[in-house]
Amino acid sequence: MTEKEGSNQGVDDLLKRVLADDLPAGVEAGMRERIVRFREGTEKRGEPAGAAWTWLLGRGAAAVLSILMLVAGILLQGAKTGSPLADRISSVKSAYASLEPTRR
Repeated sequence: MTEKEGSNQGVDDLLKRVLADDLPAGVEAGMRERIVRFREGTEKRGEPAGAAWTWLLGRGAAAVLSILMLVAGILLQGAKTGSPLADRISSVKSAYASLEPTRR
């Protein structure tokens, strides 16, 4: 216990004895109004779960789209006919394969 905490002990005891009765009616009513406003404010903010689902669906759609693009690139690369997209994908893959691993 620090000295500051010890010196406040007498004040705390005095406040507990003096304020042992119920709160005045005006103070209690004011506190209840603030609690009601706080609860209404939290309910009006919306559903964070709905926002999370929207975010997850957007991320899922982006993941599915990227996988489809990779599959399309692989299929185009495997096709006998040449296409500009397949050429670009193969050049990126060959450039990546030629990179030396970085040593740390």
